[in-house]
Amino acid sequence: MKKTNILNLANILTFSRVIITFVISYLIFSGFNIIYIVLLFIIGMLTDFFDGIAARKFKIKTEFGRQFDMIADRILLIGTAFSFLIKFTASGILSRNNIFEVFFILSREIISFPMVLIALFMKTGVPEVRFIGKLTTSLQGVSFPAIMLSTSYSFFNFSISLSILTGIIGAVSGIYYIYDVMKIASIKK
Repeated sequence: MKKTNILNLANILTFSRVIITFVISYLIFSGFNIIYIVLLFIIGMLTDFFDGIAARKFKIKTEFGRQFDMIADRILLIGTAFSFLIKFTASGILSRNNIFEVFFILSREIISFPMVLIALFMKTGVPEVRFIGKLTTSLQGVSFPAIMLSTSYSFFNFSISLSILTGIIGAVSGIYYIYDVMKIASIKK
C-alpha cells in the first residue's frame, strides 16, 4: 500500500465513526428517541462505506487506514451495543430475546476477540478483509437498527431472523479471521 499522510479524507471519515459512537452513547443514556439513535448509527455505518470509496478514488490507501477502519467499525458496533444493552436492560425495555439478538450479531467479535489480542501483542498485523467480513459488517448495520427499533415498534419483530442470519455469517467470519491471523503468524516465524 502507498505510504501517505494519515490525515486524509478516508481516515477523517473513519475517525468520525469513533466520534459518532460517543454521541450515540450520550443519546442512549440521555433517553433520546430511538429513531434519532438509529439514524445516527446508520450514518456511522455509512461512513465505513464512504471511507473505502474515498481511499480508492483518491489513492490514499494506507496500512494505518486499513487497521484503523477495522478498529473504528468495532468501536461503533460494540460501543453502541453495550450502551444500548446497559441502558435498555436497566430501564426494563429489553426482552431476553433482544439481549440474545445483540449477542448473535456480535458473534464475529466474540469469536475473534482472543485472536485480535494475540495479533496485537504478537504484532502479526491485520489480515486482508474477506468478502464474508464485509458481509457481516453490512448485516450488522441492518440487524442492529432492527433490534433497536423492535424495542419501540412491534412491526420490527423480524429482527430475530436477521440476528440469527448475522450470527451465523458472523461466526463463520470470525473463524476465518482466526485462520487468517494464524496463517500470518506462521509465515512471520
